[in-house]
Amino acid sequence: MLSLIEVTCPHCGAKGQIMLPPAGAIIVGPCPECQGIVVVFCGQILPLKKDIMIDGSSKEKRQHIMTVLTGFLKDRIGQIVSSDDEVKDTHDETAKPQPPMSIEQPAPPVEPPQEANVEKRVAHPRRVAEPISHEDVRKFVIEDLKKVDDPDFFKKLFG
Repeated sequence: MLSLIEVTCPHCGAKGQIMLPPAGAIIVGPCPECQGIVVVFCGQILPLKKDIMIDGSSKEKRQHIMTVLTGFLKDRIGQIVSSDDEVKDTHDETAKPQPPMSIEQPAPPVEPPQEANVEKRVAHPRRVAEPISHEDVRKFVIEDLKKVDDPDFFKKLFG
């Protein structure tokens, strides 16, 4: 089953769907609407500076992507790890100490942030219920493949 996610361009606000990238993937590319450059990371769409990504040196591009991803990670880590002052105020002296995590003891699941601009989507129900047949492929190649360059047909077919 294909997992699709709803994405919103941080440059122009255009919405679309993409296949859910593999865990840990970093994908850099243009928005199909405004041609602004974005990076897809951990289910988030983050803006990149087009002038750096097009005309910058390899070192400048690498540094810019690192800066954007580091900012994203600092923000997310800040949401799950409180400051020392907050820890002192909420520390429960009677709580049992937790053992350190190991390979045998998996980390607890982390909920995605509520303000995320990404919504997980499930593939069309027909695709879940039955696999694509040879006849479906043949029909697509003969009839629909010619129409894929038509933007309206493409959006209707792929979202």
